[in-house]
This record gives sequence, C-alpha cells and structure tokens, in this order.
Amino acid sequence: MPGETEKLIVAKDGPIGRLTLNQPQKRNAIGYDMWRGIGDAMEEFAGDDTVRVVIVSGAGGKAFSAGADISEFKEHRSSPETRERYDAAMRRAFDLLYNLPRISIAKIDGVCVGGGAEVAMDCDILIASDASRFGITPARLGLGYSLLDIDRLVRHLGAKRAKEVLATAKLFNADDALAMGWVNKVVPSDRIDAHVEELASQIAANAPLTLKASKLIVNEAVKPPDDRDLDICRALVEDCYASDDYIEGQRAFAEKRTPDFTGH
Repeated sequence: MPGETEKLIVAKDGPIGRLTLNQPQKRNAIGYDMWRGIGDAMEEFAGDDTVRVVIVSGAGGKAFSAGADISEFKEHRSSPETRERYDAAMRRAFDLLYNLPRISIAKIDGVCVGGGAEVAMDCDILIASDASRFGITPARLGLGYSLLDIDRLVRHLGAKRAKEVLATAKLFNADDALAMGWVNKVVPSDRIDAHVEELASQIAANAPLTLKASKLIVNEAVKPPDDRDLDICRALVEDCYASDDYIEGQRAFAEKRTPDFTGH
C-alpha cells in the first residue's frame, strides 16, 4: 500500500481505503505526478481484498480539486509528445478509478472543477457539502476537451446539461448540482466527514463479492448492448453464488443476526 507523498496521500483504515489530493495551496490542482499516483493507488486498492470501499477527497476544506495544475502545462503539455504522455497518465487514472472493483465515494467539500470534477464523476457515489461548487471550464481557457472527457460528462449529466455546463463555463452551487443529478446528496459542511464515514462503514459491512458484481455489472449496463461483456457479468454473479458469503448471508438471515462477510 502506498504511503504519504507531498501532493497525494494514500492510506487504509481497516476496510476503508483513502485517497486524498493534497495540494491545498493550489486548491488541490492535479499535476502529472499526481495523475500517475492516482492510477498507482487504484491498482493497489484493486489488489487488496481487505479494502471494501475507497473514499476520495481533497485536503484543506476549501476544494476537492480545482482541476489539472495549469502551471505544469508548459512543461507537460507544450508539444504533441508531452500532451500524449500527460493524457495517457490521466486516462489511466480515470480508467482505473472507474473500473475499480470496489465502491468509491467522492467526498466533495469546496471547489470541484475541470479534471477534479472528472475524478469525482468517475467515483460511484458523490457526496457534497453545501459549500461546494462545480464546473467544467475549458471555454475560459481556450482548451479543447476530448471526446472521452465529454463522453464522461454526457454519461453523468445527459447531453443537454453537458452542453449547458460546457457552454456557460459557470460554477454551479451544491443545490444546482443536486438538481442536475451531478451529486447523490448534499449535506452541511460540518457534517460531511461524519456522513461519508457512516456511509463508507455501511457499505463495507455488506458482501464484498456482491458489491464488486453490482458495480461492474452496472458499468456494463450503461454500455451499448453490443458492447456489453455478458461473460464477465455471468461470472461475477456465479462468484457470488459460489462463495462462503452466500452461505453466511442465508445463515445470518435465518438466525436474525448481522452477517460476518469475508469476501470469500
């Protein structure tokens, strides 16, 4: 399991994995090394069967993330070759987060913009404080957003909302984001830590193989029918039925007690 670095903190607390964007002086803007670190962390969490849920957050209490660290663009995005390297690191981070075989929770407290908003959108459940603000703002910077980036936004919000977000380049408040379906829930800023911890613990108590199957099958379900991997879906369901946890769940139900799931 990775440890703490200057700009990214990766930790584990029992069944809960934690990834904290740790550049509060830049509102947790994400640089090239951080993109690579996000991907590495997701690989570690995916390979650790004791991790059942992952919380992604930003340090400092004022921002989840203001997006990509624009101060690095001269070094890392000034030529086709450097842009391709940078974009590959981003794609890897996004893909590994989205396909992580664990439920992920984005804890959003403050600004959540651009690439930071995309990180949050690739999490499974988004919980925001009432102090949060959301936006995708390439129109303010003259950037071209790729099809992959826009596809993520369209899948998350729908085409008409995505066009509004991109065209206005405005920041939406937490209530607007909730109404748009951008986040699952909005809670008071002074309650967000407790709420997310309670939610993570509730998820972690459930059957890990069922959680994995549910998440990955939902990921298949949102694909066009011809692109869905039906064999993977069937295998995920069969893994549940063949598990000791399936037996434990039935026994616990019959005995009117809380099940003790092991993930096996």
